[in-house]
Amino acid sequence: MTIVIHGPRFNRRVSCDSNPQNARSESDLAVNPLDPYNMVGSSKRFTDIVNYAFSLAAYATFDGGQTWTETVLPLVDTDGRTYPSTTDPAVIFDDVGNVYIVALPWQGESGPNHGQTIGISIYKSTDGGRTWGAPQLIHQSTVDDKQACWADTTGGPNSGNVYAAWDGAGGMLFARTTDHGTTWKGTRIGGVDQPAGSAIPGTSDSFSPELTVMADGTLLIVWAPEGGSSIKLVTSSDGGATFSAPITVASGITNLMGALSTIGGWPVFPGGTFRVITYACVTTSGTGVTVAWADMREQISRIYYRFSPDGGTTWDGPSSGQPMFTGAQASPANMQDFHPQLATTPTGEVGITFYEFGPMPDGEFQSDQIVVEMAASTDGGVTFASRVTVSDRSWNPAFDAPNADAIPGVTFIGDYYGFAASTLGFFPFWTDTRSGIQEMFIARVSIYPADLYTRDGPGDTGSVPSPGAVFWESPDMVVRHQPDGDVNFVDQGLLRNGVTTHYVYGRATNNGPNDTSAATFAVTVGNFPSLLGLPGSEFWYPQDWYPDDWSTAALASNHLYLGESAPLAVANGETVIFGPITWPAGQIPIEGTWHPCLLGEIRSGNDDSAGGTNGGDIPADPADMCPHGSFVYGNNNVCQRNLTYVHMPAGESMHVHLPFIAGSVWDAKHRTIDITVDKGHELAEVPMTLRMDPISLPGHGLGGGDGDHDDCCAPGELVFTGECRVMVRVGNCVAGEIVTTKGTVWRSYCPCQCREKNQDGKCTCHGKNKKEMVAAHATMERAAAASVSRSWELKTQRTTVSFSVDAQELRKLTLSFVAPAHLKKSTIVRIAQRKDGKIPTGGVSLQLLVGDDPKALAVSKTAAVGKRRKA
Repeated sequence: MTIVIHGPRFNRRVSCDSNPQNARSESDLAVNPLDPYNMVGSSKRFTDIVNYAFSLAAYATFDGGQTWTETVLPLVDTDGRTYPSTTDPAVIFDDVGNVYIVALPWQGESGPNHGQTIGISIYKSTDGGRTWGAPQLIHQSTVDDKQACWADTTGGPNSGNVYAAWDGAGGMLFARTTDHGTTWKGTRIGGVDQPAGSAIPGTSDSFSPELTVMADGTLLIVWAPEGGSSIKLVTSSDGGATFSAPITVASGITNLMGALSTIGGWPVFPGGTFRVITYACVTTSGTGVTVAWADMREQISRIYYRFSPDGGTTWDGPSSGQPMFTGAQASPANMQDFHPQLATTPTGEVGITFYEFGPMPDGEFQSDQIVVEMAASTDGGVTFASRVTVSDRSWNPAFDAPNADAIPGVTFIGDYYGFAASTLGFFPFWTDTRSGIQEMFIARVSIYPADLYTRDGPGDTGSVPSPGAVFWESPDMVVRHQPDGDVNFVDQGLLRNGVTTHYVYGRATNNGPNDTSAATFAVTVGNFPSLLGLPGSEFWYPQDWYPDDWSTAALASNHLYLGESAPLAVANGETVIFGPITWPAGQIPIEGTWHPCLLGEIRSGNDDSAGGTNGGDIPADPADMCPHGSFVYGNNNVCQRNLTYVHMPAGESMHVHLPFIAGSVWDAKHRTIDITVDKGHELAEVPMTLRMDPISLPGHGLGGGDGDHDDCCAPGELVFTGECRVMVRVGNCVAGEIVTTKGTVWRSYCPCQCREKNQDGKCTCHGKNKKEMVAAHATMERAAAASVSRSWELKTQRTTVSFSVDAQELRKLTLSFVAPAHLKKSTIVRIAQRKDGKIPTGGVSLQLLVGDDPKALAVSKTAAVGKRRKA
């Protein structure tokens, strides 16, 4: 039997707030038609849950819902008017990637005009939801309510139009923009466009309309009259200029309003205090139209629906609708189904999500809780044979529950919640209280799921966390010097000759249960030379993998996105090589001190692990519930190759210096970092030195923070390959001397923020005379202990050193040693990083290749090497 959808899914927390007054509910969600990884949601964000005070927050993701940014939307509109509150968000993208939030500004529940609305306002973002302009009031009224919106992205004659409808004086009011939000207008009467907010004829009983657009550009609007027994529909085939007369989709329904007991005038379920309402929702697939609603005819709330195969002209089944789930698919007799939402994927699968409420296990007891359910139709909305639970745990609607309309006793979890679909699958976007606070959560539900994975190590079979302590030497990503699709999958390293274009190949396996038809392999180079040019011992997924997450110049300059491979089919059980992904020679610097960190990801629209537990985060900070990202071993879709080669001629020793970076610009907390150097058996007796220095990101302060001081320059170095004595002169004065042993490294370094000043108050780097140096020796020793610059002598085979870093702070470390002659052909030194003594974050590996082609010595992916000598 073909598996259509899986559940439960991995539930990702979108908002993260420690203040219970900032409860969030009543959400909407939209996907950018130009980029399925860019989604925008919006919800109420309370400031006072007792007195029903709130405004709107917007949420944006650029990595398919894995990480989110939040913006509290402004309350001063383009005319300078200040809104006391905004509510009822509706979100949609247009055909060129602008995103709109249609909002209802109102007076709130206090003051002389409490309960009155101000009208309908439009927020617009042109950068995928990162930033928002001031709202534009397109209609002014004290009774506007319950707006919704949709956009035509069909490519037809009205493509680009954005539509909005809402309840108001005279029935259903309507507005449209035909110029991407610059101006708004209403319907057309006698060939004349009416102002935004003109009424659609015959809709005096409108209540909370819902919109969608068919493939041919026909606009559909449905509604369920408040407390009534019918579902109605109007259509427009000319871009919203005119509308058909209303038709009845369903009659004889049993509305929740009137069938349930009430608190404060609002219907509530037995065992609950939150208000519930019957609303109609609608979606289309081809010429098919599906309409659904919550119905009480069975003396318990169930989801009913009707299907039209011909755009709403005729309707299948009983005139009052039919239950969506029967038999084994039906909900238990004591569970209430409500708040249905519909969406359709670009390939025509129809999904429905809804809340299920009732008694559920709660520790040793039972309590009335909610889970998110979902079902999928593979026949365009005719039947919904596949049903799963999306929630990976239930939530209690009594927790952190605002008073609905400030009425004591009746609470609020939102009258609807978000649901969207794209090539990546379905995305329910709901309120959840598992943290003790009403927050927004999301999950990804793939259609015909296939569990693709790429390995972190040789023993990796796709389970999470991946096995093995070394997860930064992926065997499933290699670099080639020619696009030969090497079936043996042998990495050739880098040729730094400035002329050779390189090619990256990836490899992935499908664990099933279904095939995938269009998987790709994407590659990013971390720590690209325009910033630091050093291997990093810590990368966060997805932030370091997705270009649109690099939202500052500093982050953008630290990465190079090479792109995605051509899409390939991967059958259940099959392993496939992807590529090549071209790496132009001009993007491979010739400097010998740079080492690429390759970050790979397998992507597919039906990748089940992207929404399941094998794609769920192993948090970068397990003590923090807020979503910050994961490490590579916590997601089977990603891999990294952080392996640096040094080519050594046989029979010769070599000075080796491997600089690398510890810490992460994504980490917002002070940390203790442990660096463990494992020399391996071959080099166990070889003395090694580990040196630590501060570094700074361009545009950031010392160590990567957002400081205002000037950026640091990299310190210069003198490396002494033998014993010597150096006199340091300033003019005719002897300022000091350096007596060195072999391997001494002398650095000139002046901190960005001056730590020492002379008598004139000026910063000094060097230049004290001998007497001053002797007198200050003890002080300098103490200062060195507190400085971020220090060294460790590594005398054992496996040594761990520890130090502290501030939030977003990076450190440069350099491992130095003399590699002896007569090593085995391949010897590896591994450097691993942990945080706070327990969280493995990544590592760097250095492989000494003995006796390889001498031509590679000058062009290989090497560390900076010193002078060679005969053994």
